[in-house]
Amino acid sequence: MREIYFESIDSTNTYLKQHYEELEDMCFVRTDYQSAGRGRKSRTWLAEKGESLLFSVLLKDEEVLKRYRELSVLSAYSVLEVLEGYGIGDLMIKWPNDVLVKERKICGILLEGISAESLRCIIIGIGLNVKQESFTGDYLNEPVSMRMILNEEIGMDALKDRIYQKLEDNIRKLKEGYDFYEEISAYDLLKGRKVKALVNDVFKEVSVIGMRSDYSLGIIDDGKELNIKTGEISFHV
Repeated sequence: MREIYFESIDSTNTYLKQHYEELEDMCFVRTDYQSAGRGRKSRTWLAEKGESLLFSVLLKDEEVLKRYRELSVLSAYSVLEVLEGYGIGDLMIKWPNDVLVKERKICGILLEGISAESLRCIIIGIGLNVKQESFTGDYLNEPVSMRMILNEEIGMDALKDRIYQKLEDNIRKLKEGYDFYEEISAYDLLKGRKVKALVNDVFKEVSVIGMRSDYSLGIIDDGKELNIKTGEISFHV
């Protein structure tokens, strides 16, 4: 693993976007603090210094990039597997990329790609609440941390290594053609629920069918069945 560490940086995703050409596949960039951390739809990601595991992973392998639609949910599933190994239960994935514990958000993931005629790379940015015990701001899902659940100290280095290893293993299996759908769909938080959603800039209630085998999300909107792809819908459970 090629690891780059910063005590503080604007954004680990931004760093990889700026330097992806000279860095190798699966390069791992970690920081204790992000001054301009971001979530989906340009939302700000706020985390106290040293309280969260904040990192990004660079993907450049052409065979992996071909399966980019799966990477967001697969990243969430990889984190979920590690959290289960720490004894955390009641874990679910809120499509396409949040990990929740009893509907409280413990991990957020942001995927960004760089294209120039073809897809050059994908950057997986992950923010995991580890030690933080108080949160300020407005959230779609109330946050929670590993410490709040386990009531014990969590070793950041060991946690980092376990998540990286799980990501590496699962991405290798993806490249080899492994289908994670049955495993991942078992953790689908939204399946079978009615939720309020922003669809094409209109806020409305829709019924969720669940994650499809292509990792789109099936919904029923005004009596019509639709498949929503990553980034096209925001859910408020």
